[in-house]
Amino acid sequence: MPQSYPASTLRPRARTVIPVLAALLALAAPVAARAADLPWTATVIDDDDYYAPGNRDRHYTHGIRFSGTSGDIPDGDWQAPFRWMPGFPDAGPASRRYEILGGQNMYTPENTGRSTPDPRDRPYAGWLYGGVGVMQDTNGAQFDRFALRLGTIGPSSGAGQLQTKWHLLIQVSQPQGWRAQLRDEPTLDLYRERKWRIHRPLGSGLEFDALPQVSLRVGNVYDYVAAGGMIRLGKNLKVDYGPPHIDENLGATYVNPLPDSEWAWYGFLGTEGRLVGHNIFLDGNSFQRSASVAREIAVADAEAGVAMVWQHLRLAYTYVYRSNEFRTQDHPDHYGSFTVTFRLPF
Repeated sequence: MPQSYPASTLRPRARTVIPVLAALLALAAPVAARAADLPWTATVIDDDDYYAPGNRDRHYTHGIRFSGTSGDIPDGDWQAPFRWMPGFPDAGPASRRYEILGGQNMYTPENTGRSTPDPRDRPYAGWLYGGVGVMQDTNGAQFDRFALRLGTIGPSSGAGQLQTKWHLLIQVSQPQGWRAQLRDEPTLDLYRERKWRIHRPLGSGLEFDALPQVSLRVGNVYDYVAAGGMIRLGKNLKVDYGPPHIDENLGATYVNPLPDSEWAWYGFLGTEGRLVGHNIFLDGNSFQRSASVAREIAVADAEAGVAMVWQHLRLAYTYVYRSNEFRTQDHPDHYGSFTVTFRLPF
């Protein structure tokens, strides 16, 4: 039977979500008001194991993220946060942008037909979040970004209701174990990254670049340090740093607009390794008992994809192959990701 939620349980969840959303609006409103006259772009990222060959509906089974990125910030007062940010360069030509984002992730075990989930498999969990970020591209050769996300895991994320109703709509088997998902918990997620660009023209309009990267993530959602990079072959590669990821590893949301007659296109390969100290979706709730599994400390991603850009419009597909994330996992996961970036009419 499809999952249902009594009204008595929905009311407390609403009380959890409303303060989180109010706080995010308070953070984002001044940025949006000041930058409303700048050329904003929107990016939508949709991850799903259905987009990968031989897909299996399990583990990180779906994620979606929406983000708005401002144009270059010219005002001196609004540049102040970039000067306060540790490690952000304050010399050389720099393009600085603000970002507003929000999204939802969904995690399930492999066997969703069990009403009592296998304790050796990944717990059911959902994450609903929103946040703000700042990013700086220094002379087209170095990219820095800091992002803050607030949100909630647990039933308040809405992941269980969404998956159940979606499966009902497309007439596939219903997940039976969402009642055992991680419990409601507010989340704080801080992310800091730096990329470098090594660019080489190859002749006949072709270009090559390498984008090594390091990052740090802390909060009650994830704690990890990471390093990796991307290599690309194509045309007009300085249009961006590669398509972005929901998981905050490679790529970037913004696009440098091209002249009307110009196109950019590229194929890319990337990888990232992470040393993970905490993953709430595997370790379970921070302050109360919940389902959990023993996570792997070292996790790696490999990816490949293609992208095309015309003016502000970017279309990209990425295939991601991920090593085991917990010790009782039987084999690695993979999923596909579609990204669309376009200019907003304001």
